Amino acid sequence: MLKPLTDPVDVGLLSASESTVSGDYPLAGFERLKDSLAKSEGTARVEFRFHDADDGESRFPALDGSVEARPWLVCQRCLNPFEWRLESAFTVAFVAAEEQSAQVPGEYDAVLAPHGRASLHELVEDELLLALPLVPMHERIEECRASPGPSSPEDAPDEAAHEGTTRPFAQLRDLLDR
Repeated sequence: MLKPLTDPVDVGLLSASESTVSGDYPLAGFERLKDSLAKSEGTARVEFRFHDADDGESRFPALDGSVEARPWLVCQRCLNPFEWRLESAFTVAFVAAEEQSAQVPGEYDAVLAPHGRASLHELVEDELLLALPLVPMHERIEECRASPGPSSPEDAPDEAAHEGTTRPFAQLRDLLDR
């Protein structure tokens, strides 16, 4: 039986042996992600294929990765939780110092790996955070339980309904015009 990998991993060793690593990470285990979730249940399924990134002049440990998850988000249209399908592929090259980032081939994102070690857990969490939508919403309006806004001028609220509204700064405009 193989011993599971513990973070941080030796990315140079994994890249030299062209290792493939896959597994599941519980979404509840990602501290930075928790605030973006409606529920912290479920898992992120990941696969990493380690190799070397070589641009002819420099060589870096690298990986091609993918993450799939079904996180529960809050729809910003109806404010109800919904399960969202997340699939993301990424390619990274590991650098020992920030100064090396400019040397990484263009198709790779540079990831800092001091002393040749990197946390796969943090890499997965970063990728999940990047893949989340800025404004989560149900894909189709039919799935959303929000009440639709007025679709025509006849459906708009009546102006007479606003007659009793107090506007405390209504006279401010007159003062500013002077």
